[in-house]
This record gives sequence, structure tokens and C-alpha cells, in this order.
Amino acid sequence: MKKTVILTIGTTEFKFNMTVNDHSDFVDSVSRGGSVCSASHNFVIRSVDKDQKEELKTLLAESPGADVQIAGTLKGEFAPALDIAVKK
Repeated sequence: MKKTVILTIGTTEFKFNMTVNDHSDFVDSVSRGGSVCSASHNFVIRSVDKDQKEELKTLLAESPGADVQIAGTLKGEFAPALDIAVKK
């Protein structure tokens, strides 16, 4: 499965092309106790449209913590929370 999400960050629209593997790598890295910052950075850089990669790198360098915010938004769009209940 591949999903494209377009985020407006500031005044720029960034296109992210996410795959199940990108999402799984992000979740696995954080679940194993890895750095949330590193996992987020890798997730957003790996999934941003290749033509916008350098622009996003500049934005991330100028905005500490932006990669964590962007990754959280992308994760929410790629794998939205389900309403799950246990029947008793």
C-alpha cells in the first residue's frame, strides 16, 4: 500500500509518498526504544517527494522539532486510529 499525503507547512505544500514499510520502520524504531527524533527525521526524509527533499532538509534545520511534528501528522493520516471495543 502506498499513500500520498500533502501537508502545508508554513506557506509551502510538501508531498509525502508513504509506504507500509516506511510506517513500519518508524513505529518499530520508536517501539524498540530508539530516538523519536531520529526515527521521525528518517521517516519524513524517506517519504518526502524527491524533488522537495532539499527544501525539507532546510526547513528541518531551521525548525528544531519540526520533524517530530510532521511525522506525527503523517502517521495519523497513514494509519488513523480505529474505534475498537472488546465485547464482553
